[in-house]
Amino acid sequence: MKKYILFGLMTAALISCKKDDDNLSRPDKDNNNILYVIEDNKFNFSFFNTAITVTNYGPTFREKGPYTVLIPDDNAFQKSGYNTVSDVAKEKGAVLMNMVKYHTLPGKWQLDKLPFRFNQPVTTATGAQLYVTHWVHGTDTVIVVNGTRVTALNMPASNGLIQVINTVLNPLVQDKLSDAVAAEPSLTYFNAALQRAGLKDLLKGDGPLTIFAPGNDAFINAGFPTTDSIVKTDPALLRNLLQFHMLATRRFVYDYVLTTDNSNQTQQNMLNNSATTVNLQNNGNDYSITIQGAGNRQPAQVLKSNVLTNNGVLHIIDQVLTENF
Repeated sequence: MKKYILFGLMTAALISCKKDDDNLSRPDKDNNNILYVIEDNKFNFSFFNTAITVTNYGPTFREKGPYTVLIPDDNAFQKSGYNTVSDVAKEKGAVLMNMVKYHTLPGKWQLDKLPFRFNQPVTTATGAQLYVTHWVHGTDTVIVVNGTRVTALNMPASNGLIQVINTVLNPLVQDKLSDAVAAEPSLTYFNAALQRAGLKDLLKGDGPLTIFAPGNDAFINAGFPTTDSIVKTDPALLRNLLQFHMLATRRFVYDYVLTTDNSNQTQQNMLNNSATTVNLQNNGNDYSITIQGAGNRQPAQVLKSNVLTNNGVLHIIDQVLTENF
């Protein structure tokens, strides 16, 4: 009888040891994986934590990886229109999944080890690219992703890195600039002008291009009361006008912060070889820009910025830029 009792105790001890070994080997018992770090920083990452909980993407960050996660802090979510974590929880699952995966990079990316260069492409977990700038501005070395500052760099985890950013990145939705223009309700006049000028194919090309597209009200105020009035305009005139709103590079708003001197103004040559002036405005914790042609009495305000496509960046402005009074 004693032998049976002893055997039972030994068996129980072995099972208990095996359970402890299993627990130690489970990824979720790793107290420094990316998911653990996110959950542990609940005062800064609660909105992002809600997004990965709703989408059930959190367990991915327990896996071996490595991963690099660009985490917008809670202020970034609030700035993007999510006032509370409940607002994030109510968002469509597909929207949140695309958001979370776009902020996730396969591999371990020490962004400060990238070359000093503007808008270097990096592929996200969605398969789409984002663009990283590593640059020196004054006495600071700056890391910018899609025009968004990295505010905390290379936070370590056992299965990768966390980079903290101050804006929720807009996942790439449209492939080409032509698609982005066509999908924007406020750009029907601009789209009609592109078609009349024969420039739609340019916006379907490889680029990169940056476009400052006037909204519908801007065209109306510039003397185009209807899209029919655009269709009746000389294509050559429209082509020159539209090329005055485009430049042959990829430019996010923050790119101007890094390239503008103490005058807070930058001259840039547009596709028609005429120059516009970009004015940099410091709004305290953030920056904005205006853009002005020589014929504009007041600078144009940017109504919507940094719309990313595979072949460039789209900004929407409130005036038609003109070269001459």
